[in-house]
Amino acid sequence: MLVSVVMPVYNGEAFLMESVDSVLNQTYKHFELIVVNDGSTDRTKDILSSLNDDRIKSIHLKKNGGAANALNIGIKEAKGDWIAIQDADDISLPNKLEEQIRYICEHPDATAVGSLIECISGHAEVPMRNLQIEATRNHLSSKEHINAYRFYLNPFCHGSVLFSKSIFNQIGGYDPQYKICYDYDLWLRMLELTPIHKIPIVLYQYRVHSGSISRKNQQTINEDWLVASKHLKKQLQERFKKAPSFIVFGKEEACEDFKQVSLMNRIDVSGYFYKDFDNDDMLQLYYERNIDGIIFLEDISLISLFYKLQEKGLELNKNLYKIWAGYYK
Repeated sequence: MLVSVVMPVYNGEAFLMESVDSVLNQTYKHFELIVVNDGSTDRTKDILSSLNDDRIKSIHLKKNGGAANALNIGIKEAKGDWIAIQDADDISLPNKLEEQIRYICEHPDATAVGSLIECISGHAEVPMRNLQIEATRNHLSSKEHINAYRFYLNPFCHGSVLFSKSIFNQIGGYDPQYKICYDYDLWLRMLELTPIHKIPIVLYQYRVHSGSISRKNQQTINEDWLVASKHLKKQLQERFKKAPSFIVFGKEEACEDFKQVSLMNRIDVSGYFYKDFDNDDMLQLYYERNIDGIIFLEDISLISLFYKLQEKGLELNKNLYKIWAGYYK
């Protein structure tokens, strides 16, 4: 079974060889490595040109078009029926492909399978607490748990997933409009058709850089929220056959940022309510205004209110949605 490992890279000279070597040293040997150089201006092209291994195919794009575009190009060239993603600064453990191929052979219904990850530091040492926060998605391990909390946060580290080229083509590939969360959007579209499995062992090391810990600091607009809210809106729209209306609850700063997201996704928000708003008042508004759903921008300090809403009869991913907003202090 041929696996096509696809690696997009843009100005990735610092960790490129370590990442490439982690693929070449896999215990599973039936693979090709397609590296798409996305218009790099550093030594990336020279490094790739120096590689003498017939398992490697390098594609050099003249201009930087973004990782989603580079991935679509690489996967189009892939000969394998199964696609593994490898980010150019991460490390696949030697048994990654072997474990994932074994899993799909034992579970013939599986069209995509990820794994747990270990977070490691980039050039500068990242505090252990921050590395642990980045690995939060490890807590989403079962198919049921992944599906239940798919809007809460991205359940998969991009490079940890092996998926069938068939399902990728069926859902239309990566959406290049997203610069950071193109993988999250892909997983949510996959989950509309089929479960995504996760092997409960660490098979991938995800490199965390000190300047990119908070998604909020990386993005002019929160793409995680943009992707999650687009898909939860779609879910309700398909159920009710109309554009759904929401109320949004969270800390004031989070609510202010979500206003931009709601405008971009054309989400009808009846009102924004902050952390000192009582859950009984919110339920009254929910019923009085004939609202279709409550979007809960969850910070750990607000979790008790979320549980109170559930106790009052609201149901997760039916009329109550939560999205991670813990980076608002």
